[in-house]
Amino acid sequence: MDEQQEHRGFTITVSTRDDRAGGAFVTLLIERALAPGGDTRGGAPRSEPEHYRSVRAGPAAVGEAMDRARRAIDEALGEPDPLGD
Repeated sequence: MDEQQEHRGFTITVSTRDDRAGGAFVTLLIERALAPGGDTRGGAPRSEPEHYRSVRAGPAAVGEAMDRARRAIDEALGEPDPLGD
């Protein structure tokens, strides 16, 4: 199962493969989102995907990985201003 979302200027890509023994193998990639028509030759270096095993399977594993990525982004950038200023 694959899913891609954007959060605070980053693209989160999650790929999962269910394991017969239970749980799932998860690949999580967080990259800076490109602006429309953006130049892909420069900018931030390409990040490496994180691979891990989740005790959850299917959509639950994807949701867990998305939450994990959003928390990592929020921790790195700080919490967004609730008033939007």
